[in-house]
Amino acid sequence: AYRAFLGTRGFLIGDAVYRLEHSGSQYWISTVGEARGLAALLFPGEAKAKSEGAITADGLQPTSYSIERNNGHRREAATFDWESGMVELNDDKSAPLDLPTFDPLVVLWQFYFAPPTQDETEFSIATTRKIYHVTFRRVGTEKITLPFGDVDTEIWKKVAGDGSVDAQVWLAPSLRYVAVKLRLSN
Repeated sequence: AYRAFLGTRGFLIGDAVYRLEHSGSQYWISTVGEARGLAALLFPGEAKAKSEGAITADGLQPTSYSIERNNGHRREAATFDWESGMVELNDDKSAPLDLPTFDPLVVLWQFYFAPPTQDETEFSIATTRKIYHVTFRRVGTEKITLPFGDVDTEIWKKVAGDGSVDAQVWLAPSLRYVAVKLRLSN
């Protein structure tokens, strides 16, 4: 379960529950999020996202990613065809796939399945509308207090890439590199 805050002063704007399941070489990730407080006035209802794909020696490789907003009234999807090297995006658009390419749900779990081995990593993120290319660098460490206790983390920061969103993620090596905190800003 995750909580979303606006700013760094703890203004709660939403909750999300992520579920990761896997069997053999297949995985399924789903999330349900809902805005809270004043944010619920602007974004009513639940948002759902799903990712399915394969677990490979290099981590997760998505085959499909979809999102639903406004209680199912708006649905978008991306389909990954690794044999042809293309991803079919929403509205019949397509784009070439570079290795590695993840979807927004996979990127949160990728390092659980394939821990980082260097201080910098490059990858692409395919949403339902576009592919973004990003580079993250390990920039430090920090102890994070979670409900079950303190956890040592590695801080990874987006240092280059497409789009105007800056990102920083805290990965917990003792929890197999699960993302325990994420900060997005633009």
